[in-house]
Amino acid sequence: MRPYLEYQADRVEAVLAAHRAPGRITGGTVGPRLIRFFLSPAPHTRLAAIRRLADDLALAMRVSSLAVVRDENGVVLSFANPEPKPVSLLPLLDNIAPIPAATAVLGLTDAGVPLLARLSAPDVAHILLAGTTGSGKSVLLRTMAVSLSLTNSPTTLRLLCIDPKGRTFRTLANTPHLVRPLIADPREAVEALNSLIRTMQIRDQRSELPDHASAVPRIVVFIDELADLIMVGGSAISDALTRLAQRGREAGIHLVVATQHPSAAILGSVMRANFPLRLVGRVTSAQDARVASGRAGTEAHLLHGRGDFLAVSGGDRPIRFQVAQIRSQES
Repeated sequence: MRPYLEYQADRVEAVLAAHRAPGRITGGTVGPRLIRFFLSPAPHTRLAAIRRLADDLALAMRVSSLAVVRDENGVVLSFANPEPKPVSLLPLLDNIAPIPAATAVLGLTDAGVPLLARLSAPDVAHILLAGTTGSGKSVLLRTMAVSLSLTNSPTTLRLLCIDPKGRTFRTLANTPHLVRPLIADPREAVEALNSLIRTMQIRDQRSELPDHASAVPRIVVFIDELADLIMVGGSAISDALTRLAQRGREAGIHLVVATQHPSAAILGSVMRANFPLRLVGRVTSAQDARVASGRAGTEAHLLHGRGDFLAVSGGDRPIRFQVAQIRSQES
């Protein structure tokens, strides 16, 4: 890989110099799906000039596309790794120790750093996943659920898994962490969510909270294909989810929901406002990227699919990562 990187760095510097926008590659990272170069422009070289040369740089480097962004490393040029490597969940878990309670493993960032989501943190609480078919959305849901079940005792964390298609959570069918068997029927989903609302109310009345003296287990609700579920279950589903999204965190109840179409018509403005963390895979347009991430400019419609995701939280810069997978021999 090193000769390839040196060649690409030389091509970048040559193109910039030829267009009177000189700069020097000072370092970079090799991630599972992306390679990033850190560029130090000459004092008179403007960022806009480098961005205008993105297509010329990609052509010279013989890559399909090249992104030019600015972050804490200065100017960063990123392009696809010609030797992409899958990220496997179990080896990743072995390399992360200790994992905090109620923390889901997501995957590896561009810099090769494990990315985690701690559900008990105020800036997480509930998580919305979005992405088209082939983005890796269901894989990410399954990875998060399995990582939680492997790193938490059933006495401290329970799972409720709802999937109208009945495929995403099969790996978890026999785990003792399940509150009830896997749910595919929308009518059963309504009953299960209303039961959780009653649990939430009882915990509030009794001041029974996770991580306190009268500790009760956290309950994480995983839902795949939310749009399908709401289309069949209607307002009974959306109303129950809205109540859980608004008041569930204090009672130790967390929502992790995935949809291909994160529109206001499906989620509702109140429910969308209660998902501080968005995990966004490839979507079909810049408009869909804005709705899914809750902000403009993420360019999620340019992601590569197959587990290439952005983590978007508050005003922080989005973090690009590759989803960890559960291989067939590991399930």
